[in-house]
Amino acid sequence: MKQSNFPLKKFSDFLRENEILQRHDPLFRSAFGSSKEGNLLSSWEMSFRSIGFFSSLGGRNIFGKEEVVFINVPPTETGIKPLASDLPYGWTGKINEYISELAVCWAFELLSDDETMKFLKKNKPFVDFSYLDSNGPGEITVQFNGDFWIIV
Repeated sequence: MKQSNFPLKKFSDFLRENEILQRHDPLFRSAFGSSKEGNLLSSWEMSFRSIGFFSSLGGRNIFGKEEVVFINVPPTETGIKPLASDLPYGWTGKINEYISELAVCWAFELLSDDETMKFLKKNKPFVDFSYLDSNGPGEITVQFNGDFWIIV
């Protein structure tokens, strides 16, 4: 797994700090937040919308409802490969713990909360996000460490 530009820390702490920053700077727009709203995009729609991801003015953009977050779920440390064939995913919502867990459910075709929690604890999956916000393009990788999500 590649090393992130983010320090190793609890993802929930990072999200809380990011929301505080957003409240103090009204012009700062972030791909991160607590909202669970968003839509999973088809491969065709994701390709069409991704044009904007790479063609924003000066490499900077204001994150809005039309922005696409690219989500990839690699094989787990225990060697389990995603069952889904449509990776990476496109998502029009915020990046947070909820979408991290949802991406794992989609990738490994997990159906119940109980099945998901057992899978997370045993296999400690990673989720990679690529996004565009007020700071320009960025990437972050998170991992479930057996108890909670961390930035790696």
